[in-house]
Amino acid sequence: MKCMLSAEKIQAYRAMTPEERWREVEELMSLAWRTLCELPDEERRRRLEIIREEHEASDAIMLEHLRRLP
Repeated sequence: MKCMLSAEKIQAYRAMTPEERWREVEELMSLAWRTLCELPDEERRRRLEIIREEHEASDAIMLEHLRRLP
């Protein structure tokens, strides 16, 4: 699903202070956590495992790139 932001919304984000941006990030993280916690246990575990696997794969890619540095 692609979601395009309007030019006005993009400009509003650009005009935000770092503190305002951080507050927005915190609100979104809190919403995501609350939503995750409302899921049935099995579904929550399944999603967290997917996230963990993606994180570990990303870490492995980064480490491989770091190993190639002179």
